Amino acid sequence: MADYSAHLEDFRAAGAQLVAISVNDAARAEPVRQELGIKFPLLCDTSRAVVKKYGLLNSGEKGGIAFPASFVIDRDRVVRFRALEQVASRVTVDQLLELVRELGRGAEPKTKPRNSGVFPGLMFLRATMNAMRHGVRSPNK
Repeated sequence: MADYSAHLEDFRAAGAQLVAISVNDAARAEPVRQELGIKFPLLCDTSRAVVKKYGLLNSGEKGGIAFPASFVIDRDRVVRFRALEQVASRVTVDQLLELVRELGRGAEPKTKPRNSGVFPGLMFLRATMNAMRHGVRSPNK
């Protein structure tokens, strides 16, 4: 989500709005949004209605959490793109941004974004840099 936040103005310039959805309530979700420096809304789906409707409910994990995913939904509420994310395979922000730009121009996308491998060391580095920028919160607080 931090990568999307870093490109928020690019998405806005392409005519897109960004939101994230969490199954946590606002009291738990908002500190996470602030800690990660997310600049777009984090909506709360505590009933898991949206998560279920989009087929993202992981009921085997912590009482039911959402699988990470990215969606591009057009102005007519048509899902134009959907990517279920995995730890080692994700669609890049640049790919999604290009898709949004093409849709914004009224063009049919030439290619759909594809999951690409994520180097685990890079994920660790990003997490470390994020912790250094925003601090680390004790789980007991």
